[in-house]
Amino acid sequence: MTAETKKPKIHQGRNVKRFREMLGIKQSALAFELGEDWNQQRISLIEQKEV
Repeated sequence: MTAETKKPKIHQGRNVKRFREMLGIKQSALAFELGEDWNQQRISLIEQKEV
């Protein structure tokens, strides 16, 4: 018999959202600060991802 240990999944998108809310900024403002390759829609997609 082998004991199977599973790592709990970390919802990194939720962590991004919490950090953004702690700073008190909107998704579009975060995208602007990250550079021209980023936009509000991309931030939203990242916040929905579970890695």
